[in-house]
Amino acid sequence: MRKYSDKEKIIAASAGGFALLLMLSAVFSRDFALSANLVFLGTIVLIVPYAAYSFFAFKKIRIYEEEFPVFLRDLAEAQRAGLSIMQSIRLVSKSNYGSLTPHVQKMALQLSWNVPLEKVFGSFTERVSGSPLIVRSMMVIEQVNKSGEKVEDIMDSLANNIELLKDVEDEKAALLNQQVLMLYAIFFIFVGISLALVKFLIPLVESRLAPSTTSSVNTGLSSYSSFLPTQNPCEKCVGSGVPACFGCSTFGSVSLAFGFGDPKEASSYYKSLFFVMVAIQAIFSGLIAGQIGSDSVAAGVKHSVIMFIFGVFIYLIVVRLGLV
Repeated sequence: MRKYSDKEKIIAASAGGFALLLMLSAVFSRDFALSANLVFLGTIVLIVPYAAYSFFAFKKIRIYEEEFPVFLRDLAEAQRAGLSIMQSIRLVSKSNYGSLTPHVQKMALQLSWNVPLEKVFGSFTERVSGSPLIVRSMMVIEQVNKSGEKVEDIMDSLANNIELLKDVEDEKAALLNQQVLMLYAIFFIFVGISLALVKFLIPLVESRLAPSTTSSVNTGLSSYSSFLPTQNPCEKCVGSGVPACFGCSTFGSVSLAFGFGDPKEASSYYKSLFFVMVAIQAIFSGLIAGQIGSDSVAAGVKHSVIMFIFGVFIYLIVVRLGLV
């Protein structure tokens, strides 16, 4: 029977949870707000578990790469003492290499069962396949061992090169952290601009909708409102169920789910529009920050979560308090 990986189990569980919540939203389709909340929750259930798994897997690989040079040096020293590479692995398996220790111990256990060294290395490589650095190093060690050269010298060289590479990456990360901070600053500026647009855009639309009620103070605003639509662009799509109105239905669902008002109102449309923009900006800015700072999109999950929580919280608080 095929054994499923943790990744496959998480994907299956997330997809199952999403399907269940989607069916519940269909059952409660008459309650539009509840249905929208269930779809929103289902999307979170679908995305967040896998994103969290990817992030923690990335962190685990980073820890492996930090401990791997120490393991190589210990292995090289044991061979210089006159032990074979298999005896050296059994010896160093008693040492502590953090998260890498169970993998080293498993190699020693396999060797005690007389499993060929090539298969032991192959099994180890599969378990740490998320790190190209370790995989390439193990390939080099395996080839050198087959050729009969001094493996201990190659191991020392690999350990030095890996540590040098990690130092360069740390220096790069320190420099790029400034860019990450800039992305945070840009995101929060975007949130502020979105709220400012909501505050000033809605009165402009309303002033054009009811020009007779505007005072002389709003005369200047009314002149600019001529460039704006006279009503909610999605008004005709509310409750229509037409596939072409999917985008407008999304804004209507957001409006009901977060209490922005009647989806037919122009103010609800713009509040929902900018809310969705803030959420999308948070997710993708975070992923970009991870790619810049850690050279991995998976590392950006934490940035996306932080930006999303703070961005949505600030937006909802400001709107609920009536400041916009």
